[in-house]
Amino acid sequence: MVVFVSENNKIYSHVADEWLACIRSLSVDIRSDRQIGCEDDYFLMSQEAEELILVRLHRDENEGETLPLLKNWYEASRKLYWVEDKIGANISVVRYTRKPSVLKMSVVLSTCNQPAWLEKVLWGYEAQDSKDFELIVADDGSRKETYDMLQRVVPQLSYQVKHVWHEDKGFRKCDILNKGILAVQTDYLLFSDGDCIPRKDFVSTHLSLRRKGRFLSGGYHKLSMDLSKYLSKDDILSGRCFDLDWMREKGMPASFKNNKLTATGWKRWALNTFTPTKPTWNGHNASGWLSDILAVNGFDERMQYGGQDREFGERLENYGIHGMQIRYSTVCLHLDHARGYKTPESIQKNRNIRKHTRGAKVQWSPYGILKEEIAGKVVRANSWYDRYTIEEEQLAICRERGGFYKHIYSLPCQWRIAGLRRKIVQEYMKIEEAPVLSGRQRIIVSLTTFPPRVSQLSYMLKSILWQTCLPDKIIVWLSEDEFPGKMNDLPAELKKWVDNGVEYRFVSGNLRSHKKYYYVFQEYPDDIVITVDDDLIYPRDTIERLLSLSYQYPNTVCCNVVRKIHMAGTRFTAYKQWKKVITMPVNSSLKYVAIGCGGIYYPPHWYGRSLFDRETMRKYCLAADDLWLKANELKEGIMVTGGGNFYPRPIELPKTQHISLQKKNNGKVNLNDEQWEALNRLWGLDQIILKD
Repeated sequence: MVVFVSENNKIYSHVADEWLACIRSLSVDIRSDRQIGCEDDYFLMSQEAEELILVRLHRDENEGETLPLLKNWYEASRKLYWVEDKIGANISVVRYTRKPSVLKMSVVLSTCNQPAWLEKVLWGYEAQDSKDFELIVADDGSRKETYDMLQRVVPQLSYQVKHVWHEDKGFRKCDILNKGILAVQTDYLLFSDGDCIPRKDFVSTHLSLRRKGRFLSGGYHKLSMDLSKYLSKDDILSGRCFDLDWMREKGMPASFKNNKLTATGWKRWALNTFTPTKPTWNGHNASGWLSDILAVNGFDERMQYGGQDREFGERLENYGIHGMQIRYSTVCLHLDHARGYKTPESIQKNRNIRKHTRGAKVQWSPYGILKEEIAGKVVRANSWYDRYTIEEEQLAICRERGGFYKHIYSLPCQWRIAGLRRKIVQEYMKIEEAPVLSGRQRIIVSLTTFPPRVSQLSYMLKSILWQTCLPDKIIVWLSEDEFPGKMNDLPAELKKWVDNGVEYRFVSGNLRSHKKYYYVFQEYPDDIVITVDDDLIYPRDTIERLLSLSYQYPNTVCCNVVRKIHMAGTRFTAYKQWKKVITMPVNSSLKYVAIGCGGIYYPPHWYGRSLFDRETMRKYCLAADDLWLKANELKEGIMVTGGGNFYPRPIELPKTQHISLQKKNNGKVNLNDEQWEALNRLWGLDQIILKD
């Protein structure tokens, strides 16, 4: 286990003695006080450790943000410690693990100085019939009473609770909800309030009704103050508080709204379908996909009390994510309380913001999770990519089913995909900035290009510079034969990325597509290399997916796109029969061929001397670097790992595919079969496969 101490989201080379003394005084099982000083050590250690603890001091507004180098860790738990008397700050201890989460949902629960109500709500989630969720308490500056209650109650709960807190500076619910979003570890989020007790099927119903492209809009049943105070822990755990007859005995008046407690079957369907209430985003009972929430940049932090949840839902609607009415399907009891933070000024301010959101069809808020406009442009491009991924997956399913589905049902998908591709390219054309890489030699993205494609290369580089997990360096290998003027032959658009960490390296001779790995393996033998193609815009999680696979299978070649070698008896079939695997469990095999269009991860020192044999390469496999690399992997006994969630085809850049190697290797000329057969005769690759 490794302990990192962070203030203001930075790793410092030293930690004040009083900080260490305070941390040691906490009742936390910290088995190492080793401080990781420089960022190099920090990154190297995170590659090896299986468990990590981050001790973070809360002295600014960024305490909820995730450090970039923790993108491939899963948050296991989060605790808040109140130590302001000692060092003038609160400390959170966050545990991370390598193991992927098996949870299906994250419940984000807002609260502020209502510990008695919050405790009742926590027991409501303890009574759920499904426990495959985590609960994030998004605390808008509560005093120590809420902390004390959580320390007493949380150990009695059977589900995971995280406490995300910031200083009390007035009503800032949107701010703390955004910080709660950053703390989740699942891809589906349910939002509610710390004064809404859920019925036992609350979580499971949201899970069963979730749909891609929709958010769920639930309601609540409001209780009187007397009834709110009366409800006990036993009433909640037993479910009596949702029994209409029992509630009437306790003073609940007759009302049409009581149907929320009793409606089932067709009656529930009819009430949901024909209710005049619109399916808006309701902060006390609404759920949606994390990708959609991030696509509109979360909640607008300018907004005070009054309609801030509705504004968020209106941006989702503008983005194309429409509400689905479930107010009679998911039931929660709203406990009564005063609202001292409600003012006419806040109501009017929020109305003005909502009016602009609706009138201008606003999707992205620059006052949400990410505050920078350039980040907004990238998120908009990524949101189109998310839709493209959905359509690509549907198209792949239709093609696998064949027949009528392949030829007729797939046509609408193909039309939508064509339009989405154009929009994604247009969005990347607008992006003029990107993050600056660290320049360290640890994770290197390597590629090559040639004159007909160099004018479009900038778009491809942007897609790598805006990855969720950034590399340390990007190297573009160029032949001096094709670029005799070196940097003078490159467009100005490419030169500007030098300041962001992109290197252009000129080499003698021309090994064509082999340049992307040939030189980098020899110059950086101890580093991780990820190769990519030059004619694509990649999904933003391409590198993150590859690194995630490599953590599970550290000594294998990892890829997002796989073909599986097919044999008829003892002989290889034609390359066209090597089926591209669309969805598969994560596993490794000698039969998998890593395809460069999805990016390929290579561990250090995997290769043998034959990989760099220029003469053999030129003679047998100059036009197919993927097959040359695969043949060498077989010689060295290196497995290829692929799998996981669906990975879409990266977007092909315009004016690049008419000069693609794929047309020669796997088209009418079909050079792939010729080159693979030549390598098989040379090295006996079929015998290696058969022996395995």
